[in-house]
Amino acid sequence: MKKSVEDLITDKSFLQHVLNPEFPEYTFWIKWAEENEENAFIYKEAKAAVLNFYNPLSGEEYQRELASFNRKIESANARIIGYHDENRTKKNRWYWYAAAILLFFLSALYVVNRYGEQQKPGSEVVKNFPGKKIKREAGKGQKLTIIFRDGSRVKLNSESYIIFPESFSAKTREVTLSGEAFFEITPDKTRPFIVKTKNVQTTVLGTTFNITSYPDEPFVKVALIEGKVLVKAKEEKKEKEVRLIPEEMAKIDSRGIKVVNFDITKVTAWKDNKIVFDRANFDEVQATLERWYNVKFICRRKPVFKGGYTGEFKNLSLDMILKGMSTNKFKYRIDGKTVYIN
Repeated sequence: MKKSVEDLITDKSFLQHVLNPEFPEYTFWIKWAEENEENAFIYKEAKAAVLNFYNPLSGEEYQRELASFNRKIESANARIIGYHDENRTKKNRWYWYAAAILLFFLSALYVVNRYGEQQKPGSEVVKNFPGKKIKREAGKGQKLTIIFRDGSRVKLNSESYIIFPESFSAKTREVTLSGEAFFEITPDKTRPFIVKTKNVQTTVLGTTFNITSYPDEPFVKVALIEGKVLVKAKEEKKEKEVRLIPEEMAKIDSRGIKVVNFDITKVTAWKDNKIVFDRANFDEVQATLERWYNVKFICRRKPVFKGGYTGEFKNLSLDMILKGMSTNKFKYRIDGKTVYIN
């Protein structure tokens, strides 16, 4: 879907996406921007233009700009009427008529975006309030990519959410994560990027890493792909910190931090729509499949995989995965959103 900057700034859903990320258009425009480099550039330019218009003005500036807006509308109307009087061709009349409508729409858009959030007596401008937090969530069976204004990207795995401020502060870029996410952070030496998960804090300046921190899992895992990160966690009532280098993973639980090596292709496989099991027990298999396919397992008796289950699947249906896993070890039945294991 090819679009220009002008197309985006006159698109109502794009405006809602930029000015109020709570709208469902958010995912659509993020995916559109990720399709190719041209889309990403157009998206960035259009978003910057809208946000520039959106800065609140003083009352005096408001009245001045509103007067200018009214003059534009009057001028556009005069041009339409004058052109009709000259009795030009139908094609040209429609051309100027469309141009005047576009001028009206752009002017109205300018005024609405800049003044729509003007502060009333006793109220506050919520959209520009520094303390406002935004929550983005990927439900079961979903994945979500978020691009911050500084260019940093976060991809959420299923059943995960991230909380971040509407605008990062001048000193830090801080977010809170529950679940799993893959981070690609834009370098900024003056503003470290901080990810908080349970009792763990991960600090970076610009790097690529994966964090797993599901509420029902005992470990928080920070796996570093590129760059450097500092991981802090509580250990026996005191705080301990470790610095990771690429291909090192910090595994943190109530007992403390343990640093191990890891296989990048396995840890980050989920972002490429691959399910990878590496000597996993059935509880791990069940939790993963429930998140990926938005189902609930009901087990009469849980299967036991001696030595754990190892396997890799990409873009397969739940039925195909279970068929490949079950063989003679267990029987299953899928009924809507419920999987019965016998």
